[in-house]
Amino acid sequence: MTTADFIEALRADLKRELTAEILSELQPEIKKALRANTFTFEEACEYLKVSESTLRRMVRNNKIPYFRQRENLYFRQFDLDKHIESILIRKGD
Repeated sequence: MTTADFIEALRADLKRELTAEILSELQPEIKKALRANTFTFEEACEYLKVSESTLRRMVRNNKIPYFRQRENLYFRQFDLDKHIESILIRKGD
């Protein structure tokens, strides 16, 4: 192994370790920021790109998390993103 190869391998290892460390530190903050985004019923329809009747059906069938305040439905972006991730179709699956 040449010195240049060794340095490149060392650089790649350091980059991988630093990336993992930074992500592990930022992950709680990212989740906290996502939980702070709360959508109204109409905003959730726009975000998910579904009709009001579709979102009502999703709520009625407990397909999507929500909470009520004064008879209004609200949705957290974090939960909507988790729902999208759960129905995501990946090539090769």
